[in-house]
Amino acid sequence: MPTRSESDFIAVQAALAGEYSLDRELGRGGMGVVYLAREVRLARPVAIKVLPPELAGRAALRDAFLREAQTAARLNHPHIVPVYAAGERAGFAYIVMAFVEGTTLGDRIRTRGPLLPGQAARLLREVAWALSYAHAAGIVHGDVSAENILLERGTDRAIVMDFGLANAMQTPALGDDGRVMGNAHYVSPEQAVGDPLDARSDLYSLGVCGFFALTGRLPFDAESAGEVVTQHLTLAAAPIATVAPAVPARLAQAVDKCLAKEPLRRYRNAESFAEAIDLAFEHAREIPAPLRVWISQGEKEGAPRTIFMMMGAGFGTSLSIALGSVLVLPLPFLVFAGLSYIPMLSRLRRVIKDGYDVNDLASALRENGLLRSEELAYERALVAVGHARGMRIMFGASAGGFALFTYLALHAPLVPDAMSGLPMNDFFLGMGSFLSSIALTLSGVSLAKDFVRFRLSAWTSSLEIRFWKGAWGRRLAKLAGVGVAPPERPAIGMPMLTEVALGRATDHLFQALPRAARRELSALPATVRRLEDDATKLRQTIDALDDQIAVFDREGAGEKRSTLNEALAASTEYARQRSRVERELAEARTLAAGRLAATVSALESIRLDLLRLRMGNTGIESVTSSLEAAQRLGDEISDVVAAQDEVERLLERSSSADASYTTAADDDTPVGGVPAAGSRA
Repeated sequence: MPTRSESDFIAVQAALAGEYSLDRELGRGGMGVVYLAREVRLARPVAIKVLPPELAGRAALRDAFLREAQTAARLNHPHIVPVYAAGERAGFAYIVMAFVEGTTLGDRIRTRGPLLPGQAARLLREVAWALSYAHAAGIVHGDVSAENILLERGTDRAIVMDFGLANAMQTPALGDDGRVMGNAHYVSPEQAVGDPLDARSDLYSLGVCGFFALTGRLPFDAESAGEVVTQHLTLAAAPIATVAPAVPARLAQAVDKCLAKEPLRRYRNAESFAEAIDLAFEHAREIPAPLRVWISQGEKEGAPRTIFMMMGAGFGTSLSIALGSVLVLPLPFLVFAGLSYIPMLSRLRRVIKDGYDVNDLASALRENGLLRSEELAYERALVAVGHARGMRIMFGASAGGFALFTYLALHAPLVPDAMSGLPMNDFFLGMGSFLSSIALTLSGVSLAKDFVRFRLSAWTSSLEIRFWKGAWGRRLAKLAGVGVAPPERPAIGMPMLTEVALGRATDHLFQALPRAARRELSALPATVRRLEDDATKLRQTIDALDDQIAVFDREGAGEKRSTLNEALAASTEYARQRSRVERELAEARTLAAGRLAATVSALESIRLDLLRLRMGNTGIESVTSSLEAAQRLGDEISDVVAAQDEVERLLERSSSADASYTTAADDDTPVGGVPAAGSRA
């Protein structure tokens, strides 16, 4: 006797015979069954979604289903599955979509666990783009879920399916018969009660997808779909930070905001959510090919350079012994070390010839570090905990065994072996020591390799970036660029922050001035560098404040606390102090943002004055005036930059306030020394 799936397959194939040839069933859900098929006329693979007969029998529902499908067919977006056709045959309502080779987000998470923050951020941003495009066309998805988001094989591009189909229902998610329309785990509260849906309903469902992608679990789950819908209506989702503490604070906050019960508390639209994701998580940008080659070749030179320098050290030791003087010991090492850097200078000279400078090198290393951090996080997840523990046990046991066998071999009494002529004890103890040394070496190398790759890579990358952004990096680039003529057309370098781009522009304009003018404006390069550095530190301050404000927002939205913290929160004094810290954080953030804008404006004024001077539209006194104003601004900004350490101490104090609360004096002194609004800083 055929099963229901087989019966449905036969019935649908009979209805679509001659136009589509069904291959197999791809999936089944509350909104229908999806089949892989081949379009007869164009001989292309397609996916066909069929509305179940019990739903297609409702005339109003069937008409709405087809109407929404025809509307969705007008959508043309790289992150939306194209809809080719929609129709009705033999009682079956169906839509025909492009077949995308890949897996659903739900299957990906169930089989391989949660996504890395960078992967989840890219996915959420791409889905938000698709939703924003559809919402602008007047289409609400109504069934955004991990099962309706495809990850294309080979690219991991997110592609959204089934636009507008659940919206055709316009009925409560939980029907009178207990049947749930759509996926109960993703319905918004307004969808659960049958209210009209808008873009914010899709954002709630996308928030559930984000929660699932980042944590590997759903915010609400129960034995029955009805219970899940009830939870969506009555319970607040746990903050992502309490479930997955490793998720960046602002990324977690962006997803948490989508899960607000009241639509007004969510983002206004999908575009705003996509922008929040961009601000919350930094994405690695594309690195130009010459800079990629420069980085990859540099990574390959590390081991040969170390060996070459060790040869120099060995040669120096031999030479000092032969000559009987330790004074010559470092000379060969220094010579070999200098020679080992010749390939690096050659590589640097090539990229300088291509029109890149040290700012591009530092930016490329930074973007490469972002990309490598994601790769290392994924690679570290692949290294099983048992493997690491086994290596540590092996290292400890082999170290102990090597020490024991060596000691016994040197001190144990020897028993002659007539057959071999060797002490039997010495033979076995020597073999034990030898095997222990091999195990010790293998486990030690494995542990050291993992430690360097997973623990020190970020630190070494930071040191390298600081080197190229510092004075020695510029000197080395200047040495490598001796005799290199500037290219006729500058290279398309790494994407730069505005202040860095303005700084480079002023440098070029300054170098083009006559020597006398450069001498009169000799303070300009140092002032520009100072403004660039101040802008960088201000951005770091703003990021730190944003992170802490996100923490306060999560806690204010209902983060779970211990019994002690709940008692403290109920304290009027504690609430006053908490409100005060939040206010000062917001004031400090506004102040730093204003100073950042003023810094960029000062750089822009200098650049424009240099342009006017070059064209003869103004005198050098105008540039001098802008330069003096920039120097005064730099002195003022120093107060804000100097307060950054105090801000960090404030953040540490506020994070530990719940654990070690003490009553503060009732005065108006800003907590942690953060300048209050209206102060000189």
